[in-house]
Amino acid sequence: MAYVLLRPLLSDVPEDELCGVAPGRVLPVNEQWHPHLIAGLCSIPALEAGDSVWWHCDVIHAVAPVEDQQGWGNVMYIPAAPMCDKNRAYARRVAQALEQGRSPGDFPPEDYETEWDQRFTLQDLNLNGRRSLDLS
Repeated sequence: MAYVLLRPLLSDVPEDELCGVAPGRVLPVNEQWHPHLIAGLCSIPALEAGDSVWWHCDVIHAVAPVEDQQGWGNVMYIPAAPMCDKNRAYARRVAQALEQGRSPGDFPPEDYETEWDQRFTLQDLNLNGRRSLDLS
């Protein structure tokens, strides 16, 4: 992660270039500015229904294109555990975003589910989910 953040400061990058970084978007990793990272990319084995893949949020990852996907694929981000006032405040903001179908504030504002009637809501949370968003 440090390399991605510091890459725009290296001597081969023009002063007016941030290696593809744009406000409100994820930090990009691409062949032009990060060839060593791309060369080190490794794939996970094929997944079956019910499988999960875990990675740390500070580690880059890529999602390969999918052909003929049947049904939905999901990605869950678990960015905080409310054990202090700061994380509780963050969790409440995440709950507000979930209630509105919006992306949490520390992710790009993609807001895919704002108009979707069948999306997951606060009422669908179990006790652990409610507790993790400081709602119980």
